[in-house]
Amino acid sequence: MKKRVLGLFLSVVMTAVLFAGCKNNKTANEDVTEDSPASTAEVNTADASATEEKAETEDIAGAITFVSGNDQTGALSQMITEFNKVYPNIKVEHQILPGNSDDVKKSLMTSLAAGDTDPDVFECDIIWVSQFAAAGWLKDVTSYLEEKWSEFLVGPLSTCYYNNKAYAYPNYTDVGLLYYRTDLIETPPKTWDELVEMSKKHIGSDGIEYGYVFQGFQGEPISCNMLEFIKQNGGADLLNGEFAMNNDNTIEALKFVRSLIEEGISPEGVLSHKPDDTRAIFEEGKALFMRNWTYAYANAQLDTSRVKGKVGVTALPVGPEGTESCGTLGGWNFAINANTDGEEAAVLFTEFMSSYEMQKISTMVRGTFPTCSAVYEDDEILEKLPHLEGVRDAADNAKPRPQVRDYSAISAIFQVYFHKALTKDLDYAEAMEQMDKELNEAYAAQQ
Repeated sequence: MKKRVLGLFLSVVMTAVLFAGCKNNKTANEDVTEDSPASTAEVNTADASATEEKAETEDIAGAITFVSGNDQTGALSQMITEFNKVYPNIKVEHQILPGNSDDVKKSLMTSLAAGDTDPDVFECDIIWVSQFAAAGWLKDVTSYLEEKWSEFLVGPLSTCYYNNKAYAYPNYTDVGLLYYRTDLIETPPKTWDELVEMSKKHIGSDGIEYGYVFQGFQGEPISCNMLEFIKQNGGADLLNGEFAMNNDNTIEALKFVRSLIEEGISPEGVLSHKPDDTRAIFEEGKALFMRNWTYAYANAQLDTSRVKGKVGVTALPVGPEGTESCGTLGGWNFAINANTDGEEAAVLFTEFMSSYEMQKISTMVRGTFPTCSAVYEDDEILEKLPHLEGVRDAADNAKPRPQVRDYSAISAIFQVYFHKALTKDLDYAEAMEQMDKELNEAYAAQQ
């Protein structure tokens, strides 16, 4: 394919990478809950350009193996069927791996580490990209993806990069969002101060017991939530090759989170909450605001929810030292095995699966949140899922977690010291000083 210089985009992407800061399916860290299908109805793609244009690729033939986790909605099968209509000479074998995402990761690592040619293409959690790329397991797709970068939101696209090169295509995204009661709040808060003010006004009436619920469980939840608070207040994590989080922005964010608990805006138990814990409180009508992942919207509209039809979603509020909202990115990408023996077919399949038409199917049927910007402008999508309009900017401005060789080692340190600071086991500055020391030691060991 014709190669093109990334220019301005790469500077934007790498800025996002440098300010890098939850993955979508539940793992051993129990970060989030698995996708809730929006619909099992098929999406009509008869008029989609992807099914009309074969152009120069129609003579490519072969067989590829595609691996994913379980998809109970049938969306992936439908997408593969559409691919076969356009490329009948390429046979796709779809293999579904059982278990949660950690189980899927272990299976993939076994094959990739052995140098197997299969699978050719697989769904890849965004936090695996840097680890797998550093190990030499992923195909460098920079020259392919740079032809299509303008189709995707900058935030999710940044998760495809490691050391200035692309190793995946965007699939679907997840991001930390602010949920609010539309029957009680006309305009959601843009700042921390507004969130506190509105919370104090409504606590004690209309069944509201808490102003704001979030996730502070000592595991991946606290890492994702605190990285958001810090970046909302103008802070960063890995910057210019170094962790330097013992600063005024970080400490002010920690003090703010602690004040939410001490002032009764958030329950003390929030420091042990996972996404489903806060979701239950919000769906019971006891909280005015909630920080949660994209999956929570569909659940809030179920008949079991007391706030059905009364939920709005928007970007998280900004701290006093911040200039823009920042949610932690999660989601999944499509990656190609570095040892595939069918690169041309694998690239065609990956590009097709990440296209506007296929992301529309995934959004409508699988209930995922798209990474392709055009899907957020699709009339059919917005008619069925109007809340997506409030998610686009949040996803576009979101930041990934540190994109390093072994994120799990970094997160383990985050989890300990964020929790020690918020539970007052350590002074804020002492906790951050020790955290920086251990973070930089762990990071140096990965180089």
